Amino acid sequence: MLAFGVVSDFKPVEANKARILSIKAAPSGTSLDDANLEWVEIAVDLDSDIANWRVQHLRPLWKVEIAKPIEWEWIYTFGAPAFVRAGEIYRIHSGSRIRAAMHPLADDLTAGRKHVYVGGPLAAAKLIWERGHYVRLVDAFGTVIDEVIVWPPEPAASPAGTPSSGARASG
Repeated sequence: MLAFGVVSDFKPVEANKARILSIKAAPSGTSLDDANLEWVEIAVDLDSDIANWRVQHLRPLWKVEIAKPIEWEWIYTFGAPAFVRAGEIYRIHSGSRIRAAMHPLADDLTAGRKHVYVGGPLAAAKLIWERGHYVRLVDAFGTVIDEVIVWPPEPAASPAGTPSSGARASG
């Protein structure tokens, strides 16, 4: 016969520590010099240590011959220890910290954010996010805490009958 006395309730809190708040993909035609326009934000919901948590980029390959056709890479890893406070927001830019220091963009200067950069030297900057890609927040044990599909708004099309930037209206 099994008898249970007072048993503590085990509640894993990993999933409550942080989440993906938002993502901004760079507009098409953005140069590597402006890679800091692209970022993902991680919101911290609980005072904790998120050492070795990582941001992962997944790109679907759409190959019929492969059952789960994806390509992935780690974008950013929180160092150890990484003590964070509830309410903090980390903006992880695709570009370079050096570029942000020399020629900051408005996105590099947003108040209320802790800005971190994927690329250290200028040459390490790269554009990452495209429509249909996924961003994941993964804890130190490899558990997916949050996942978001990248789906930026479609570029605005010019209304019918309106001349494009290179055309002149006849009149």
